[in-house]
Amino acid sequence: MKKLIPCWGTGVMTGDASAERCSQNDIVTGCWSRLANIPFKGVTMLDGIRANAQSWGVKLAFGIIILVFVFWGIGSYTGPKGYVATVNDMHITEIEFQKAYGSMEQNLRASYPDLTPELLKGLQLEQQVLQQLVMKKLLESEAGRIGLEISPYELRLAVQEMPYFLDKDGRFDKDEYLRVLKASGLTPAQFEAGLREDLLPEKLQKLLTAGAWGSPEEARLRYMYERQKRSVDYILFPISDYSAVSAPSDAEVRTAYEARASRYALPARVKLEYVLLDPEKMAEPSSVSDEAVAAAYDARKAQFAEPEKIHARHILIRVGEEAPEAEVKKAEERINEVAAKIREGLDFSDAAKEYGQDPSAAQGGDLGFFTREQMVKPFADAAFALAEGELSAPVRTQFGFHLIKVEEKQAAKQRTLDEVKDELRAALAVDAATEALQAKTDAVLAAALGNGDMNAAAARAGLQAVETGLESAEELTQSLGLRPIDVQAVMSTPPGTVVDSSFATLKGTLVIRVTESVPAMTRPLDEVRTELVAELTREKAMQAAMDAARSAAAKGLDAALLERVKRSEFFGRDGNVPGLGFNMDMARAVFSEEGKNAVTGAKWNAEPWRMEDGAVLVRLAAVEEPSAEEWKAAEPMFLSQLDSSRASVLFQNFVALLYGKADIRVLNPALIQRMETE
Repeated sequence: MKKLIPCWGTGVMTGDASAERCSQNDIVTGCWSRLANIPFKGVTMLDGIRANAQSWGVKLAFGIIILVFVFWGIGSYTGPKGYVATVNDMHITEIEFQKAYGSMEQNLRASYPDLTPELLKGLQLEQQVLQQLVMKKLLESEAGRIGLEISPYELRLAVQEMPYFLDKDGRFDKDEYLRVLKASGLTPAQFEAGLREDLLPEKLQKLLTAGAWGSPEEARLRYMYERQKRSVDYILFPISDYSAVSAPSDAEVRTAYEARASRYALPARVKLEYVLLDPEKMAEPSSVSDEAVAAAYDARKAQFAEPEKIHARHILIRVGEEAPEAEVKKAEERINEVAAKIREGLDFSDAAKEYGQDPSAAQGGDLGFFTREQMVKPFADAAFALAEGELSAPVRTQFGFHLIKVEEKQAAKQRTLDEVKDELRAALAVDAATEALQAKTDAVLAAALGNGDMNAAAARAGLQAVETGLESAEELTQSLGLRPIDVQAVMSTPPGTVVDSSFATLKGTLVIRVTESVPAMTRPLDEVRTELVAELTREKAMQAAMDAARSAAAKGLDAALLERVKRSEFFGRDGNVPGLGFNMDMARAVFSEEGKNAVTGAKWNAEPWRMEDGAVLVRLAAVEEPSAEEWKAAEPMFLSQLDSSRASVLFQNFVALLYGKADIRVLNPALIQRMETE
C-alpha cells in the first residue's frame, strides 16, 4: 500500500494557475496538490455543520458515512486499565468510548422513539462507536501531519452561523447563545472545545473531497431513473370480505401469546430523587474582576478579529477541469451569453435562477457573506477586487466558469474589549464554576450518603432535589442523559439507597437516590387477550384473502374479476402506491420490468401482494418519464447530490487507506462486549 505523501507544490500553495495538477484519483495514491487549492464550493464550508448541529452543536460530518469494511486484522491485546484501544500511538480511553456510545444511543433514541432493545442490539452500536473513534483519531492525526487547524475566526464563524443562536432577523444573538448553552448544560468553553474538535475532521474532509464532481449527463440519467413513475392495474381482494373466519381457539391464542411474549414485556423501572449540579447555575459572573476579563481578552484577542468579508452572488456554468476543449469552449460561450444578457438589463438573481448550475441557483446565486480564505484563490481574487454592485468577467475554477456580483463589502475589524466583556465575564465565571464542580459534587454526595436526606444534601450547594416518576433504563438515558453503564448502576441499586458515586452528564453532575424499584415483568395473557384475538382474527382474514387471490390467478381471471380492475395513480420507487398503501417489494417488482416496452402484453402477477386492505393482483399499466422542463428545474439539486455521492466514495477510499496502514489494537474487548449485552 502506498504511503500518503503530500505533494504541496509552491505553485499550488500560492494558487499559481500553472502549477502541476494531479489526476482526480490521485487522492488514493497520496498526491494532494489538486486538493490543496480548494475549488469554489457554491456554499460555505460550514453549511453541513449548520444543518446537522446536535449535542455539541455539531456531529462529525464523517459520522454520517457508515463504513462498509469490517475490523478484520485488528489485534486484540490486554492493555492498561482505562484504554479501550490504541490507534498508532494514540489512545481511545474508556471515558471517550462510553461517552460516545451514550451520545450515539441518545441521538438514535431521539430520532427513533420506538427503538426497541432488540433493534438497538442489532445495530451493533458498540462497533460503530469504535469505528468512529478510530476514524476520528486517524483524521485528527492526518490533519496535524499536514498542519491543518481551525482558526479562531473559523470557530467563531461556525458558532455565529448556527441557526440556534440567531435572532428573528437572522443575526447572531449572544444572549441567545448563552441561554441555549445553559439549557443544554454546556459552558461556552466546553461547547467551543467540542466544536473545534468536530470542525477539524470536517475541514479535512472538505479538503479531501473538493475535486469530486459528477457530469451533468450522469446526473440527468440518475434523475430519469429515480423520478420515473409507473401505474398498475390491480384487483383487490379486500380483507373485509373474509372477516367471517372462525375466531382463534384458546390454544391458538396461548401459542401466539407465548411466541410474542417479548412484545408484552415491561422493563424494570425505578423512581429516583436526584440533585443536578449545573456549572451554569453555579456560575457567579459578578465575582470575575475587570482585570481578569481584560487579561482574558488580551490572551484571546485573535478570537475577536474579523477579517474582511463580502456578500456576493454567482452564476456557475459547469465544466470539468479535465474536460475536452470543445466542452470548455461551449461552457465559456454560454457564460459569455449570460453575461451579455445581464449587461443588457437581465437581473442577476433571475439569471442565476435560470442559468446557474449549482445549489445556490435556486436562491438567485446568493452565497451570503464569506471571507477570502473560504474560497479558492481564483474566485476570491476576482470577488474581492470588485466594487459593490460590480459584475465580474468570467472566472474559471475546476468546477467551471463563474460570474460574480458583489452585493456588500465589510472591512476587517477587531471587536473591542467593551463589545465582548460581558461574554468573556460569563465564560470565565462558568469556567471557575466548572473547576469547583467536583468539590461541590463530592460534598453533596457525602451528605446524602451520610443521612439519605437528598433535600438537605442539595441545600449544601444551594439547590433542590428533584423527584422522578417510575422510569425504565431507556427513559433514564433520555431524561437524565446517563450513559448505559451508569444506568445499569442506578437500576441495580436497592430502593432507599443513595448510589455511592456521582454521574457526569452533558448537563452537569448527578447525585442519585433510588426511592422505589419495580422488577421487569410480562403483561399477563388476560390483560392482552382482546387485542391479541383481534390481531389473530385479522391475520386469518388476510390469509384467506391471499389464498383467494392466489387461486384466482392460478385459474385465470374470469369476467367478473376483470370488471373489478382499477388503475392506480402514478407512483415512484419508494413503495407508496396511492389507493393501496405501502409495499416496497411490490414496487421493486413493478419497476424491474422493462419500462414502456413491457406495458404491451403485461401479465398479472401469479403471486398476490399483501397490502393494508387485503391481497392484490397487479400488472404494469403505464410508464411516465420526467419531462425536460422538470429536469431543468431539478438539475442543480441533482448535480449537487451527485457531487456529494462522489465525495462520499472518495472519502471512504481515503479512510480505508488510513485504516490499512494504521496499527489498531483493541485493548479492552470486555468493555465492548459488555456494552453489547447491556
